[in-house]
Amino acid sequence: MMESVGKFLPIFVGLLLILRGLLWVTDGKKGNKRSLSLGLAAIVVGIIMFITVLFEAL
Repeated sequence: MMESVGKFLPIFVGLLLILRGLLWVTDGKKGNKRSLSLGLAAIVVGIIMFITVLFEAL
C-alpha cells in the first residue's frame, strides 16, 4: 500500500507543477517576465518528474 502511494505522489506533484507552470506562463505573457521564466522551469521539472516516475512504475 505505501509503495503505491510512494509512486503516485511524485506523479501528482509533477502534474501540479505543470499546471502551476502554465498559470505562471500566462501571467508572464501579461508582462511579468519573472513569472514567465519560473513557469517554464516549473513545466520542465514537472515533466521530468512525471516521466521518471511513470517509467519506474512500468
